[in-house]
Amino acid sequence: MTTTRGDGALLRLLCEEADEDALRASGAEDSLVGDALELRARLAAHRSREAALAALYETAGDLASLRALQDVLQAIVRRARTLVGTDVAYLLLYDQEQGDTYVHVTEGITTEAFKTGRLAVGTGLGGLVAETAQPYHTADYPNDERFAHSDYVDSVIGAEGLVAIQGVPLKFGDQVYGVLFAANRRVRPFSPDEVELLISLANHAALAIENATLFEEVRKAATVHERLTAVALDGGGPAELARALAEVLRGSVSVLDAEGRSLADAGVDPPQPAEFVRELATARARRASATRGAACATPVIAADEHLGTLLFVRGGLDASDVHALERAAQAVALMLLHERSVTAAEQRLRGELLDELLGAPHRDPEGLTRRAALVGLDLHRPHVVLVARAEDTGRRRRIADLAGAYAVRRGGIAWEAGGDAVVVLPVAQDPDPAPGAEVGTGPGEAARRLAGALGAGASGAVTVGAESAAPGAAGVAGAHRDAARCVDALVALDRVGEGACRDDLGIHGLLIGRADRGELDRFVRRTIGPLLDHDASRGSDLTGTALAYFTCDGSLTRTAAELYVHVNTLYQRIDRISALLGPQWRHGDQALQVHLALKTHRTSG
Repeated sequence: MTTTRGDGALLRLLCEEADEDALRASGAEDSLVGDALELRARLAAHRSREAALAALYETAGDLASLRALQDVLQAIVRRARTLVGTDVAYLLLYDQEQGDTYVHVTEGITTEAFKTGRLAVGTGLGGLVAETAQPYHTADYPNDERFAHSDYVDSVIGAEGLVAIQGVPLKFGDQVYGVLFAANRRVRPFSPDEVELLISLANHAALAIENATLFEEVRKAATVHERLTAVALDGGGPAELARALAEVLRGSVSVLDAEGRSLADAGVDPPQPAEFVRELATARARRASATRGAACATPVIAADEHLGTLLFVRGGLDASDVHALERAAQAVALMLLHERSVTAAEQRLRGELLDELLGAPHRDPEGLTRRAALVGLDLHRPHVVLVARAEDTGRRRRIADLAGAYAVRRGGIAWEAGGDAVVVLPVAQDPDPAPGAEVGTGPGEAARRLAGALGAGASGAVTVGAESAAPGAAGVAGAHRDAARCVDALVALDRVGEGACRDDLGIHGLLIGRADRGELDRFVRRTIGPLLDHDASRGSDLTGTALAYFTCDGSLTRTAAELYVHVNTLYQRIDRISALLGPQWRHGDQALQVHLALKTHRTSG
């Protein structure tokens, strides 16, 4: 076969991927040009199929490697856009709760309204695909009347500028999960190969969603199985478990919580934690059983959390006993976790009730009273409301937990509100009070008890304000407001860590509890207004100087030491205060008024 100059030019142009016009102008025979064009089309189709197979292989690899579902879907949409060569690609998923579809993943989309769009089943091209589970495409969406248009969908698509759209269903078996789209911002038909590629990618997306659904179902089934197993293995609470261990191992046992307090004891002579401090500390630190003579301390651990300890004593203790205790510790861990979840749920119910008691007591007082009775709180009787506060925000969660346990032991409820722990306790009025009720105790004493208990448990100062609550939901809300003001006053009066009620604060209790706030503000402005204005404009603290002067009983030497200033500096400040308030501010009735105004200003924040 002889190769002409035109044939050589044709080959060169093919290698350079020239267009058809250039090929026909090469001088080669028309039949050769036709063959070249057909060869080029076949090579292009082959390369396209190779790229599609590679993309499907990568997608299958994504599924096999158990990547996060969101990452797999994003990769599928990205590959759809790249391989089909469209401007954008996106994925709609079906929302079973709302009965419509929503945009879940996009690639190339620019408008926010499109990314957050929702589409009713049967509306638009996507709704039609979701409803029929069949692929559809349109080369000119705005002018295509084959499906139901809506103003909302048309506006969203129009804002994005989409014209040609191909949609295929995400289908696994009979289940349709959503729709995969490829779209252009110009008129463009879609070839059968492109449609098949989109269908394959959509099938992979559906498989990914199906796998994720199955994994979630397995996880839930395992959780249910663990709970049912825990119920079967527990056979009751810590007391029953302790008795069973003592009987089987023929010894004495104590079940301790994470703080080392006894939850249950069994046996002839139950071990006392104070006698085995070293073993308990070793078991906790090493996360393994610690033995000494006839005693064994076995930690109760779940994940990385220490939940408690089994303390066992018996003569002739051996390795089999230690192994039995370690197996028993696993059962205790499951039991304690279960009890914690139940307690947490009960606390949430109490917390929701307390939120409504404090925030909306007049909305449904009868309903609140009935709900309170369900958690053991009788709103027909008087209560004391306490507000506990720690300045260290890192301890607030711990304080709230301690307050919750404190309240439960006394037949009350507790929850966290605004960073404070709020406790509502019943006050006994009859000769047969409820267990733990504050018998014959006023709010001040209740506050001091709670401040001491929380301070010891949280290893730091906890300030507690309290107030008596009249029967009824509204009474609890009103008492809470006064208790919170009492805490504010205690903090302002440098009495952090104390517990008190309004009556314990003397004149300040009268002011925060009964006086009108507007009237108080006018009294303060009328008495020390020039001093406040001076501090505000100059950035000074003459107000603090005057208050320190009264606190130190008018002693200039003690006041200077209290303020850490030289006495000459204090003289200058005193002279300035006298110029602002008048020379009588330190004497007689005016001194009383100024001192009271200073204290009121401080306690009111």
